[in-house]
Amino acid sequence: MDDWNALAVRFRRDLHQIPELAFSEVKTQAYLKDALAQMGIAARPMAGTGLVAEIVGKLGRGRAVALRADMDGLPVSEDTGLDFSSQHAGVMHACGHDGHMAMLLAAAAELNQHREFSGTVRLVFQPSEERLPGGAVKMIAEGVLEGIDEIYGVHLWSTQPVGTVEVGAGPQMAAADEFRIIIHGRGGHGSEPEATQDAVVIAALTVVNLQTIVSRRVPAQAAVVVSCGTIAAGGTFNVIAERAEITGTVRTYDAAIQSQVESAIGHIAHTTAELWGASAEVTYHRGVPAVVNHPVSVERWLNALASAVVIKPAVPKLGAEDFAYYLQQIPGAFMFIGAEPDDAVAYPQHSAHLNINEEALAVGRKALVAAALASLGASKDSDASHPID
Repeated sequence: MDDWNALAVRFRRDLHQIPELAFSEVKTQAYLKDALAQMGIAARPMAGTGLVAEIVGKLGRGRAVALRADMDGLPVSEDTGLDFSSQHAGVMHACGHDGHMAMLLAAAAELNQHREFSGTVRLVFQPSEERLPGGAVKMIAEGVLEGIDEIYGVHLWSTQPVGTVEVGAGPQMAAADEFRIIIHGRGGHGSEPEATQDAVVIAALTVVNLQTIVSRRVPAQAAVVVSCGTIAAGGTFNVIAERAEITGTVRTYDAAIQSQVESAIGHIAHTTAELWGASAEVTYHRGVPAVVNHPVSVERWLNALASAVVIKPAVPKLGAEDFAYYLQQIPGAFMFIGAEPDDAVAYPQHSAHLNINEEALAVGRKALVAAALASLGASKDSDASHPID
């Protein structure tokens, strides 16, 4: 079938109706396996509900490149009014993963029909990108990267114009960490605050003091976010709480800055509590690392796409993506595909109103095909001078 665009749209609309949460992508896996089988491509399960398949060129196995799409939906109740809205209550493809799978399926159909190349294209359909620890870690553990020279992935971006792509060398998405601070004070009657160590006041001061990390603890050039997402304390209006809990997230691109922020959070929490005679318990969890594109892979991809799309300068995003784990193992690159609707509000990722411009599916398909063919046409020695950090 030569109408790759129509094929991608059909895939996307079918998949949009059956979103499933992380590591529960049973219907999705079955749909993908059947779609590939109809192309004559055999697939095998991996990481439970994931799927892996290969297309071998007519000229031999040669180099090997992996193309990855994520599969899971989000616990969001869809409110788009689309004719092909989610049929699963409370679950939605609110991050574009339906489009990612559709683009990879369409790219697979094109590559499989025109196999005039030397090399192997491994199709990686990964479960659980949205939940940690994500599917990438599990797939790597099960050998998804064995024998692979490079890996490429794309992400639809609903607030970026259609026909544009955004990619660059170096950090593209941030490391996403989580912290938890528990203030242990001494409670008491609301009329006698002098007899207490007020956990609410100490927590409030801690939240304010944490804001100085970005403004006073790290270089102004560093892109850092420290956000307190929740604060919980007390149970009634006239009792001073003895315990308060703060949770939040940290986003960084640089490992040294990440360590500096982690240390600063602990220092601020402990010293603020001690100033008022209380104590603090701090837990810091490092989540997904930063997505760091390999420069040679980016250059190769840009050269292959130069005449097909409008390439925008890369603007690193402070969101997170577990594609980062693949790039810690082998060279590769991650690209954003503009998918802004022409005639509707461009809602951001994870919105219950998210919709994409389906013309973007053709751009993403072309990007994946170009990445595969450019990688397979490269020398195995071409990355030797650019080791992964």
